[in-house]
Amino acid sequence: MLKRAKARAPERGIHAASTRFDLGNVKPLRAGIGRWLPALLYLLIVPWNLQSQGPSPAEASWPKFRGDLLNTGSTTSSAPRQGHLAWSTQIRGAREFWSSPAAVKNRLYVGNSNGNLYCLDANNGDLIWTFYGDSYAIFSSPTVANGKVFFGAADRKIYALPAEDPNSDGTIAKSEIIWEYTVGPSTGGVNNVIPSSPAIQDGKMFLGAIDQYFYCFDAQSGDVLWKTWTPYRGQHAFSSSPALYKGKVFAATGNQPGRDSSGRLYCFDEQNGRILWEFDIDDITYSSPVIDRENDLVIIANSGDWIANAGNRTYRLYALAVEGAVEGVDAGVPDDHSGNSDLIWSYDTRRYVYSSPALHAGRLYFGGSDGNLRCLDAKTGKTVWICETPTRGGSGIMGSPAIADGLVFVGTADGRLIAVPEEDPNRDGMIAPEEIVWSSTLGGKIVCSPAIADGAVYIGGYDGTLYCFRSAEVQEAKTANEPSATKPQPKPENEP
Repeated sequence: MLKRAKARAPERGIHAASTRFDLGNVKPLRAGIGRWLPALLYLLIVPWNLQSQGPSPAEASWPKFRGDLLNTGSTTSSAPRQGHLAWSTQIRGAREFWSSPAAVKNRLYVGNSNGNLYCLDANNGDLIWTFYGDSYAIFSSPTVANGKVFFGAADRKIYALPAEDPNSDGTIAKSEIIWEYTVGPSTGGVNNVIPSSPAIQDGKMFLGAIDQYFYCFDAQSGDVLWKTWTPYRGQHAFSSSPALYKGKVFAATGNQPGRDSSGRLYCFDEQNGRILWEFDIDDITYSSPVIDRENDLVIIANSGDWIANAGNRTYRLYALAVEGAVEGVDAGVPDDHSGNSDLIWSYDTRRYVYSSPALHAGRLYFGGSDGNLRCLDAKTGKTVWICETPTRGGSGIMGSPAIADGLVFVGTADGRLIAVPEEDPNRDGMIAPEEIVWSSTLGGKIVCSPAIADGAVYIGGYDGTLYCFRSAEVQEAKTANEPSATKPQPKPENEP
């Protein structure tokens, strides 16, 4: 059964108006004698502007973990300036949301630690369909592309499902699975979880797995196009999600916890899986790499052995040259490292970082287990500001930040969703508690990362509830003319 919560006011909010230039009202020019010059200028200039500005806020979607193939965690969408809860939906039988939502075409897709994948109406939170999985959990965040939903599960399987329910009966049946692939067993003998989230480009799907292989699939058929073996074993093999850039695939992996705990960032050739370069990142990682196109960097944090607390306890953020070794760059690989890529800079995070960095306008944002949200200069690794969040949980910030409309959104271990300004208001290097734009307390711990699309922020909590924050005006417009569709009731838990 679905439990719907009423919209509620924010705990604290600072209203700020935003100004936007709307190209949607540009009207075509009429053809006619004497009008060819304006028409020519329109054809030459307007398309260039449209291309340079990217998708309009109304078109912006969040089709995968971190939003795009570069894993930037940023979007052109507008975002709520106040913590207005548009809707919340508690799904019967749902447990903790470790998987983060994908938002595409007014649909929200997310996995749950009960092993099921859900599709909801992004406008009102209605449950549209459920895939009752055979695994005990889904930690992988789904990727939506070409009418399909791709994700990994805790049964060693990678799935491709239809994005829309073929029979409109509220369930994606096993017979409606487009394709599935079973990877080899975990070489560490701990579990069979595939936590990584797929990246899809040009009909190919990229994903690492617990059998120590990194895979490239035909996204349409599920055929393996190539796979590359790496010498890192156990439950931490490819726990982070890949990024794609310049014909390369960047993916991080790590060893089983203990004395041999270690990790590595790989750069694969997108066409054939050949390892172009690799770099020792000290320890295991759940953090996913992000690409800084402006400076040609790939940036990643290691997570340390936060589960067993038995790793080498070196906690760093690394910025590496995308091309590997760069002529004229010799920042030097520290003595305790190995690899064949140039380290441009590193940052001591002091505590483990589960969060994946977000990137926007030359700034890098990430959360740590100390509860601090940090902003760095992406080119130099120098601290721009630190925000001491009000979290009281021992894990601090485990989810990854998302950026839109001048705000940085992140969930905390004590169950808060906070919105922090991208720019330090006082330029004193600290975002003080009173400078947090808004904060809202949700149900239980938050490890899920927010997704932002179409003016809304979506996030899941440890209480099995999905939340949508959107301005009251936008929400009213979204639901004003919406017919009250009759959605099928969900079946009893794990019913096929």
